[in-house]
Amino acid sequence: MTMDQPRVLITGVDTALGTAVRDYFVNRGASTAGVDAEPTDAAAVRDAVRRAADGVGGVDALVVAHGLPHVAGFCGQSMDAFWAHVDATLTGSFLYAQAAAECMRDNASGGRIVLTTSRWHVGGADLSAVATAAGGIVALTKSLTRDFGAFGIGVNAVAVGAVDSEWSVCDAAGGMPTPPTNQHGSVEAVARVVGLLCQRRLGAAVGQIVNVDGGVSRNRV
Repeated sequence: MTMDQPRVLITGVDTALGTAVRDYFVNRGASTAGVDAEPTDAAAVRDAVRRAADGVGGVDALVVAHGLPHVAGFCGQSMDAFWAHVDATLTGSFLYAQAAAECMRDNASGGRIVLTTSRWHVGGADLSAVATAAGGIVALTKSLTRDFGAFGIGVNAVAVGAVDSEWSVCDAAGGMPTPPTNQHGSVEAVARVVGLLCQRRLGAAVGQIVNVDGGVSRNRV
C-alpha cells in the first residue's frame, strides 16, 4: 500500500462529518473501513479496530469523527445525560486511539491519528457537556503525542465550528458570531483538512489543534 493509498479507519461514518471523511479517502483510492463499537467498552473497541484493520490489511490512519452533540441547560440536565455525552466523545476518542495505536505499534508501522472536537472547548451557554468533552480531547491530543511518538504515530485534532452539520446546534446555542469569511463551512472542507493531517509527510507537525471555523477562533490551543 503506497502512501497515496492509505488504509484508513473511520469512526462515526453515520454522521455528516464521518461520511464526508470516508468519501474523501475513497475518492482518492484509499482503503477505508468504518469502525463501530460501544465507545465506552474497551474490549469491544479493541476488537472492532483490529477486525477493521485486518479487513483492509493494516492501518495507516485513524480518524475519530464526532458523535452527536448534547445541548442542555446547566441546571436542568441530568448527570446521566452529561456523562453519556462525555463518554461517547472523550472516552470514545481515548479508546479508539489506544486500540489503533496498539495495531500500529504491534505491526511496527507507525501512522497518524486525527481526533475531532468542537471549537466549543472554549465554553458556551448550554454547552457544559460539549465543552467538557471537547476540552478533554484537546488535552488528550497533546498527551497522546507524547505517549505514541516513540512508535512513529503522530496525533492531531480538528476543532470544528461554523460548519453545516449535526453540530450546528452548538453554534446556535453558544451564540457564534458571523465568521470573518461571512459564510459557514462544509463537512467536505473539514474532511480535506483531516486528509492533510493524515499524511505522514507532515512529520513533526503533531500535537496540534487545527481550528476549522471560518476564522472565528483566535485562541491559542
